[in-house]
Amino acid sequence: MSAVTARAARPAQQRLDRRQVYIFPTAAGVTFGFMLGVILIGAINYDNALGYLLAFLLFGLVLVAMLHTYRNLNGLIYRGARALPVHAGSDALFECQFENSSPLARLALRLGPWPRGMDKLTRRFMQSTHTAMDIAPGIVANVGVPRLTEKRGWTTLGRLRVESVYPLGILRAWAYFDGDSQCLVYPAPRGHLPLPFAPATASGLTQLHGVGSDEFAGLRPYTPGDPVRAIAWKTLAREREVMVKRFHGQGALRVLLSWSAVASLAGAEPRLSQLCQWVLEAHGAGHSYALELPGVSVGFGHGREHRDECLRVLALYEAPP
Repeated sequence: MSAVTARAARPAQQRLDRRQVYIFPTAAGVTFGFMLGVILIGAINYDNALGYLLAFLLFGLVLVAMLHTYRNLNGLIYRGARALPVHAGSDALFECQFENSSPLARLALRLGPWPRGMDKLTRRFMQSTHTAMDIAPGIVANVGVPRLTEKRGWTTLGRLRVESVYPLGILRAWAYFDGDSQCLVYPAPRGHLPLPFAPATASGLTQLHGVGSDEFAGLRPYTPGDPVRAIAWKTLAREREVMVKRFHGQGALRVLLSWSAVASLAGAEPRLSQLCQWVLEAHGAGHSYALELPGVSVGFGHGREHRDECLRVLALYEAPP
């Protein structure tokens, strides 16, 4: 398991039973119960047999609906959740896994985060953002639950609430799932400073202001100043778009992303955001780059794993006071 997803591992599965499933009338159910009481009182007052029949028939319907609403949640298994890293300010999409071992389908379920200690206004908002889902019998389903991220580091999914008003909408059954699933949040890529290319003497490596020639790394759009020898002529003839070949290796540009290079920015978070922007720019351009922060550093490298390692260091870095 990679370092990025190590803390997002799924916990032990949780299975709902009668002790975890709660049920209560909805607003429509309260209105229905009031009307049922009026019908019963009218039947008693006028000694009307048809009124008694209607009242008891509707009451029996409520009992049957209660059974189906409860059974829609009972026995549902939650296997946990995991999420891929995102940048601060974006939605972390937690992939929650549910197993329906019952021969009956789970219909019209609603799933969403449900933190403890919420006020009435927050609860109303959280109910409006729940994710609807249906789970066919005998399958394992993955359901995405978005969670807004505000700052870098680890963000926790926390407690989940699953509810259902199936089949009539007059009764609501709900249950909670507890878990410690987390998502790694990178700093928001933000900044306008140019890339700080490493000097020729840094690390004893030779820097060439051109395109490397050791390992082909893909294509990128042409920008003014790129050497003519790097243009992908076959791609130009086929797609009529000027593309430039990217290479990794000793001949590639070296970029040193250091804490001192962002000293002109005030505050630790703007500096980390600028370094995050540089990491993405250097990776996209195919440069070899290193990251140096007070107390921690990542050597020169390239590729997706190197990018993820640098972003992870930025996400978890504790800036000096």
